[in-house]
Amino acid sequence: MTSLKLEQQLKATANHTHITYRRDIDGLRAVAVIAVVLFHAFPTFLKGGFIGVDIFFVISGFLISSILLRELNSESFSIARFYTRRVARIFPALITVLIACLAFGWLALFAVEYKSLGKHALAGAGFVSNLVFWSETSYFDVASEAKPLLHLWSLGIEEQFYMIWPLALFLFYRFRTHIPLAITVTVAISFGLNLFQAANNPTADFYSPQTRAWELLAGALVACAPSHWKPSVHIANILSCLGAALIVTGLVMINSTSVFPGTLALVPVTGAVLLIAAGPKSLINRIVLSNRLMVGTGLISFPLYLWHWPLLSFPRIIESATPSINTRVAAILITIVLSWLTYKFIETPVRTGAISRAKSVKFLSCAMLATAIMAMFIFAKDGLTDRVGANPIARYPNDLGRDPYLSYISSNFSRCSDIELRELSSLDASYGYRCFQSKPDMPIKILLVGDSHAEHWLPGIAEQFSDVNVGSFIQPQLPSLDSPAFKQPLDLISKDNNIETIIISAMWIDKIAPGLIEPEKQISRTLKTLSNASKNIYVMDDIPVFSFTPEKCKYGRRFSSSSKCEMSLSDYQKQKTYYSTILLSALKQNPDVKFIGVHELLCDTKSCAMTADGKLLYRDTNHLNIAGSKYLAYKLVNSGKLQK
Repeated sequence: MTSLKLEQQLKATANHTHITYRRDIDGLRAVAVIAVVLFHAFPTFLKGGFIGVDIFFVISGFLISSILLRELNSESFSIARFYTRRVARIFPALITVLIACLAFGWLALFAVEYKSLGKHALAGAGFVSNLVFWSETSYFDVASEAKPLLHLWSLGIEEQFYMIWPLALFLFYRFRTHIPLAITVTVAISFGLNLFQAANNPTADFYSPQTRAWELLAGALVACAPSHWKPSVHIANILSCLGAALIVTGLVMINSTSVFPGTLALVPVTGAVLLIAAGPKSLINRIVLSNRLMVGTGLISFPLYLWHWPLLSFPRIIESATPSINTRVAAILITIVLSWLTYKFIETPVRTGAISRAKSVKFLSCAMLATAIMAMFIFAKDGLTDRVGANPIARYPNDLGRDPYLSYISSNFSRCSDIELRELSSLDASYGYRCFQSKPDMPIKILLVGDSHAEHWLPGIAEQFSDVNVGSFIQPQLPSLDSPAFKQPLDLISKDNNIETIIISAMWIDKIAPGLIEPEKQISRTLKTLSNASKNIYVMDDIPVFSFTPEKCKYGRRFSSSSKCEMSLSDYQKQKTYYSTILLSALKQNPDVKFIGVHELLCDTKSCAMTADGKLLYRDTNHLNIAGSKYLAYKLVNSGKLQK
């Protein structure tokens, strides 16, 4: 199908909903999706490509709000019709991609991976992916690359927004509220929350619908412009050029180490707002965005977005490493072909009315429900462990994955008996505390504090100090008195006279990242407070974070015949460059605090390995398994790094 025919069909859809079709907005969609795809395929080439999602949010807010406002003004507003349109727009391509991922996962993934895919597919079908990924990890960490449905977080935010927005607009209209003013106030509240979370909880800031709503509402604010709004040619060209300049600046200057969204999100959001407000006849919109190639790409942008990440992520999983350039280029080409086929044969018949809208919506709703049930079954059955040739993990249940590790911890350790810590870890679900100890009903003598990179030392440290009660108190934030989640626990820990030794450990590469407010002062003040409480304090360096999984090292996998267990020492040193400077500086200010280096245990003069003495030490790319915890803890104690 030619782009001209596609455009004509879009015009027909636009006329049905009483909005004027704009070629330049499809061109802006193209900019957004190309940026995202290039960033995911070649992150060093276009470091700020992920801001394409923010551009999508503005476009979506503008288009959907334009339709809703026109329907309200013409008294033809219907929430049922709105959701019918959303089903027809979102479900066809999404169902196709979810089923394709589950089918390929059945062939290629190990049980723990397939179980995870089932969970994420279920979240995608229920439009809560952002909430699930928020609970799991940081968007930019290594493990994220091995989640084929990670990109559905943005769709979750959109659909959660649209669960509320039509009704909110209706109420604004019904009670004669000044809609632009109401939207402006809501934008200010959401943006303020975004700034607060950017400084205190960047992961929440990234995934939360509350901190992202202002981006969609920025588009809605443009939709409120009166129908007679037509800037002069001169003004329109200025707006257009300024908007394009902001987007280009964001693509080049913003990167994955930036505090984002935060204040920086204003760059792509404002750029998109200016380009939309400039109108289709402005300079950049007319010449660049309305180009036939850009418009054609924009028309298939939704399936293009849905297909690209699984096609890049699955090779990453199979190879347990970043795919070669040839593989990534091939993935993009296949993405384009599948996107066009999805648009022509699956999306277009539904959107243009070639298939009855009522029948198609019923069918799509049933198909999505069936997909969700299938995903739930895969998750409930632990990734279908009986699949032939795709499940070596079932033969080694204690080696790999998060679930076997947590099962071991739950079976071999007790929940903390300290009344205050126990109540804190059980009552404050919003912070997700977890507290275990090696001996039941005894006061803790040695306490591991930090995130999961502290807890994975618990089996080994407890084994080496078998005569005392060893505990772990963990939470995903930086273990600092300035972290909202850690202030109360650290106050309690410092005042607990039973606790003699505190070992602080974390995934420092994630916790001490550019943008964190005064990390050196935070850590130094925390160490000083604990030291002044007469505690024996250790700060443990982090283990290497590998770009491949243990499966690559130990087990064979379908579609892959190579194995890899090592990374270069220089790569590990690069990981440490930023956080080590801050950690060591904080330690110099607290000479009584001891630093535990671990790289000598896993690295030689050239490389670092996730194996030692024939043992696999990791359960994923960045966590020790049970054997690894015990092996390395033994080495730490016998080398004198950790003293009994």
